Amino acid sequence: MDDRQTLDEEERRGLEIVREKLGAVLESNNYPQYLRGTIDEMMSAERMTFDLMGFKHGTDKASVMIKNGRLILAHDYLRQYELFFAPFRYDEFSLIEFGCWKGESLRLWKEYFPRAQIYGVDIMKSTLDYAEERISVVLGDATRFETFSTFKQMLNGVRPSVIIDDASHAWGDQRRSFELFWRMLAPGGLYIVEDLECGAEGAYPDWPPEVLDSRPFFNYIQDMCMLLRWSQTSRAFLSKDSAFNQLPELTRKIMITLDACYFVPGAVIMRKNPLPPPWEVER
Repeated sequence: MDDRQTLDEEERRGLEIVREKLGAVLESNNYPQYLRGTIDEMMSAERMTFDLMGFKHGTDKASVMIKNGRLILAHDYLRQYELFFAPFRYDEFSLIEFGCWKGESLRLWKEYFPRAQIYGVDIMKSTLDYAEERISVVLGDATRFETFSTFKQMLNGVRPSVIIDDASHAWGDQRRSFELFWRMLAPGGLYIVEDLECGAEGAYPDWPPEVLDSRPFFNYIQDMCMLLRWSQTSRAFLSKDSAFNQLPELTRKIMITLDACYFVPGAVIMRKNPLPPPWEVER
């Protein structure tokens, strides 16, 4: 049986699991009525979408999830992500996710990307139990340089093509992790920050950030997108722009290598320039 046949068989089994889970919800009548149409659509699906796969695994990145036996709305990130992930779904690459929770999304990435190596990062020792074939878990804080160094040694020169921040959700932590790991991201890679709405203190009061940052990450990344207003022909004159050259070196490097930025409800997807800008090569 080749890879495609194996995946088709897994997809059929996945759809059966989705229908079984939804059938239990229908039988118990434990769902808001406004989700009845969604349930019917999911039950009749003929292909395993990324969103359905997320629902199967129980991640809150899907459009709906079951919590305490009740079907509820979830973040609905996966419909958006599929547009970006589908072109390289079957490639060999590395993916890093900050924040493992109960491992649902790690297992989702493993299934959706059958040739990818998945790495999770978390401060909770219990997450080490989620390691399995093609899933590695690193105990650490993604805002710390020590964690960055650990990954440099582990990956041995291989740059991750996808990095997803689903950790504390605190604005300052999101910024510090981004400024550390953006440099590690492969050219053409995607860096995603989720839960932009959570605030300076994040979503987990038992693990508050060491440094509070009152500036929303949403606003921070908007500033980093400033150069996206300029076409390539205009950017060629950046080396002569005194205002740009007065910015911190790290800020300039991020701005120059940020190739595109996509905001979706609750998250931002950033793509790194696949090649060094021509004017930078000439300098």
